[in-house]
Amino acid sequence: MDKSELNKEELRLWYMWKGSFHSIFGRVIKEMSEHTGLSEGDYGILDRLDLLGDGSLRQQELAESMDWDKSRLSHHLTRMEKRKLVMRKPLDTDRGVQVIITTVGKSALDDARPIVSKAIRKHFLDQLTDQDIESITKLAERTKNRG
Repeated sequence: MDKSELNKEELRLWYMWKGSFHSIFGRVIKEMSEHTGLSEGDYGILDRLDLLGDGSLRQQELAESMDWDKSRLSHHLTRMEKRKLVMRKPLDTDRGVQVIITTVGKSALDDARPIVSKAIRKHFLDQLTDQDIESITKLAERTKNRG
């Protein structure tokens, strides 16, 4: 077998890993959405505005932090503006746009954070042994800067 091809066991491991992540992540997002009405994208944007920008970021910085293209982010921000979660303001100094979390958005984020934390604990952290945590930490550190 060619070294570039995966054998059945390697494929099984990959799909188990990927499936576990998607399953856990999906449960966390589902609980958050059911309790807050926020989507995964809404939460990601609000969270980054708060944590990375202390309430505001240039739209380009926000797009890069989310690994979204400008068009996708722009469409999503338009929907969020209609719900009064964020506002956009052109920058005077250049062609950039500042995205600002509103009081409605900050309140929604503050309501969502404990729900997200509880869901992460329930669906992920409470399932781990000390050895699991050590292994996941080592794997994350080893693979963090590769790619």
